[in-house]
Amino acid sequence: MIEEFLSLLDSQKGDIFTDTLKSDFLLIMGFMPSREEGMLAKLIGNDNIVYLSVIEDKEMTNVSKIQSRYEAGSEEGVLAILAKELFSGRNIDEKTANFFENLDDGYISAESNVGEEELKEINKIYKKAKNPLLMLGHDFYNHPRKENIAGIINLFVKYGNFKVFIQDTDIEIEKNSINIELEDVTELNSFDGSVVYVCPAKDMDEQDLLIGSPQFMTAAKIKDGDDLFVFTENTEYKRKFVLDNELKGTVALLPSANGDESYYYKIAKIIKRES
Repeated sequence: MIEEFLSLLDSQKGDIFTDTLKSDFLLIMGFMPSREEGMLAKLIGNDNIVYLSVIEDKEMTNVSKIQSRYEAGSEEGVLAILAKELFSGRNIDEKTANFFENLDDGYISAESNVGEEELKEINKIYKKAKNPLLMLGHDFYNHPRKENIAGIINLFVKYGNFKVFIQDTDIEIEKNSINIELEDVTELNSFDGSVVYVCPAKDMDEQDLLIGSPQFMTAAKIKDGDDLFVFTENTEYKRKFVLDNELKGTVALLPSANGDESYYYKIAKIIKRES
């Protein structure tokens, strides 16, 4: 899964991968650092961290300079409008220029919940960086549009001098010369209804829980402590709902030891179990 995604990145022109987090601009997207063992400790010492994800990570509040949420499924669009903000004024090739020209910035911004002001704030920090680093998670590896996403990431490497962090140093990636023909960003899928995030579990006990915000609890019409059936497109879970007042948004955490190879955000049907 990870290897397949990373093999789509153009690594022929140099060593674009790194296992060090020393950077003067660290862009983190697509996972919750607090749910990766030892990750928060590794991030300490980086002054300019920008963290973008569907779910706000409360442990990143005092670690990141900018933390912002985008809508589930909008990773491709967010990366595209961010790339346009960072690189469109540079000496880019005609195909990339056309890709940026064809972006419907207003639509993507509105649907993804990432505004122009946020993009400019990120660019302001990035412009001062000499060794920017991109750190991606499984939300990208499993994404239905992962090939086009990889093509956009290649723009970060080619025009932005970014390196790509790899946490798992056991992964072996052959150098590839990849030329992905960028497609227009697709219309964003709607995640209406109850949405859950199949995230890594911090311990065994968490695998019996569904953890959500007050907003999620209200939308799903459930209560703290309710026993539930959680049905996704291909799996049934028995969980107990736990209210977390520090969580924001309407996506609940569904901790699991083993995620499948599909996109980790899923529309769910939630039914109370009888006592």
